[in-house]
Amino acid sequence: MRGFTALAERLPPAEVAQRLNRFYMLASEAIFKYDGTLDKLVGDQVMAFFGAPLHAKDHPRRAVRVALRILGGMNRLDGEHLHLGAGIASGPAFVGNVGGGPVTDYTVLGDTVNVAARLQGAAASGELLVTEATYRHVESEFHNAPIRDLELKGKSESVRARVIRMDGIAHG
Repeated sequence: MRGFTALAERLPPAEVAQRLNRFYMLASEAIFKYDGTLDKLVGDQVMAFFGAPLHAKDHPRRAVRVALRILGGMNRLDGEHLHLGAGIASGPAFVGNVGGGPVTDYTVLGDTVNVAARLQGAAASGELLVTEATYRHVESEFHNAPIRDLELKGKSESVRARVIRMDGIAHG
């Protein structure tokens, strides 16, 4: 969510919570519709992954569908328009429980997850940034998506991303 801190500064806390709850509801419904796993709600972000524990060969395509559904859905849900950006990376990751004792968390870890998080942070409002590995799965639907080479925090080399914008995209 873009500009969330400024929004929280000018609105009463209860209204901020209402907007977050609308965002969380929209996001979780979209994630579950496409058989994704909701990993966590982190302030003004939602983290999900696809391909585990349910594996579908088209999981990158499903992730893109979810991101576009969330980006477009918030435009319709919120009269003041909450500005969102999204990032998706496809690749190997650790999937399983981390932690120990009474506190464990079923999650995903690894470079792919870190790249997705950094892409999300780099995406402008209304943008979905996807890695080339993800783009290969949706290229037929988003021909010639612009390329953006990004220097991402913590990465030793730049990451090439494709930019899918909400402008003019029909989503369902």
